[in-house]
Amino acid sequence: MKRFLSLALLFAFTGAMAAARPSLAADVPGTAQTSQAAAKTYDWKAKLKRGSLNVVTSPVEVARQIQITSEESSLLKGWTVGLAKGFGSGLVRFGAGVVEVLTFPFDFPVEGKRPWVEPEYVWEKPGVKYA
Repeated sequence: MKRFLSLALLFAFTGAMAAARPSLAADVPGTAQTSQAAAKTYDWKAKLKRGSLNVVTSPVEVARQIQITSEESSLLKGWTVGLAKGFGSGLVRFGAGVVEVLTFPFDFPVEGKRPWVEPEYVWEKPGVKYA
């Protein structure tokens, strides 16, 4: 019974993530992302790689959001607001990664195999760049 409940919860979460897909920066006309996303073509290998990496690196969102929020305002706000934003962003990135891994052979969403979250990977976020 516990196994069935766990699977039902997983499918419900995956369905909720698919239904409440975050808006893509490429959807906004006049942004730099529009031409960049239109120029890229995505295939099943890119979708599987992106989904797998987003599942694995989703916890990095917490530290990254703390860092970005601390640089924008203060250390206190970074550890409070940034922590909350990081957990939320990490959950969205994890859910999007799971959906992308499960649906990589299909043209889902209808737009093709482009990323569900922007930026495509967590290390592409603005802020301090690591070499």
